[in-house]
Amino acid sequence: MKIKPLYIYGIIILTIIIVLVITSTSNNFTENEIALEPNSTMPQDDIHKGLTNNQETGPSKGNVKADFWEKLDLYKNEVEANPQDTLKLRKYAELLSLAHQTENALEQYEKILKVDPNRIDILLLEGLLYYNEGNYSKAEIVTNRIIEIDKNHLEAKFNLGIIAASKGDTERAREIWTELLENNPGSEAAKYAEDALKKL
Repeated sequence: MKIKPLYIYGIIILTIIIVLVITSTSNNFTENEIALEPNSTMPQDDIHKGLTNNQETGPSKGNVKADFWEKLDLYKNEVEANPQDTLKLRKYAELLSLAHQTENALEQYEKILKVDPNRIDILLLEGLLYYNEGNYSKAEIVTNRIIEIDKNHLEAKFNLGIIAASKGDTERAREIWTELLENNPGSEAAKYAEDALKKL
């Protein structure tokens, strides 16, 4: 049975979001790898311990430890006490995202971008949240902002291919990933592009 590409990309993006939220993002693919395999291992930190990658029974309020909600409240209080602390804002937004409070998480990311509109790490997270919500147009806008800031940002270019494929424009995705592969041989981005092209 052939799996539809849309399902594959949905699983890929869910994996990407988990990886990016749990690890700190950077402009360097070696420090911030995007997991393309849907069966990659769930992180075994305090929040995710005991959870599986089963998409039907993902994290919910019922199976996330109580200390997660305590952390969320703690960061909320710290952000309210010092709204200019972008480090705390980011952590709070990440926790909100994990709690499926996407709109609130996006509000926190926007506060950070008001302080520094060129924060690529925040734009990446924002784009992935929009993507996860199925808002591909917004995800594309945010990802293009990254490329305006850094025209050689390979992760953003790769993500544009994912967005195109998810919108059903496999030809555009193929163009993006082929160009990425040809212009950046040997890079992590090229490896991901090559893998993605095989799945189209």
